[in-house]
Amino acid sequence: MNFCKNCGHKFNESSGICPNCGSRIGKDSKNISPTPTSRIEKKKSQSKNKKLVAVGSIIGVLAVVGVTPFMLKGFHKPVTKTNIAATKKIEPSNNESSQAHQSTEKNSTQISSDYILPDSDKKVLSLGDIDIIPKWRLRIARNEIYARHGYVFKSKDLEKYFSSKSWYHPNPSFDGSLSEIERKNIATISAREDSL
Repeated sequence: MNFCKNCGHKFNESSGICPNCGSRIGKDSKNISPTPTSRIEKKKSQSKNKKLVAVGSIIGVLAVVGVTPFMLKGFHKPVTKTNIAATKKIEPSNNESSQAHQSTEKNSTQISSDYILPDSDKKVLSLGDIDIIPKWRLRIARNEIYARHGYVFKSKDLEKYFSSKSWYHPNPSFDGSLSEIERKNIATISAREDSL
């Protein structure tokens, strides 16, 4: 009886090729019994190859998943908000012009960093001008317009905040009248506060 050296399958002497695995059969392959280790080794080798393919596939998937965010980073650039609406100046009336001129003279000697919105008494603000200011600072910015006129605050936190500013001088006789620019800015700031 003849057995294939490669797979251990029985074969006919006249055949030069193993019908099971297709390997060539030489003269020295006659009368060799199949060893159980050759079959076991072949199965181990196949099992090992399958494991290597599986591990390689997993590593490949992990590499793709790990690299993809970095590759896509350039495609998703953050969108920055731009101020589409131009800031519009409104010409004040004669009385408002006089008040604005006096306010300008006072403010020219003061540091603008003391204000959240240094020009809120001079120009109409758009939502784009205030869109990055947090809600708690918007409250102060809105009241800053009143504070410029010396409004006496009943709220302790606002009173404490504005009392620390060199430009704030309480004026109990302030009647609450504001310029058109200031009224529009208060409305814009309030609308932004309500949206947050």
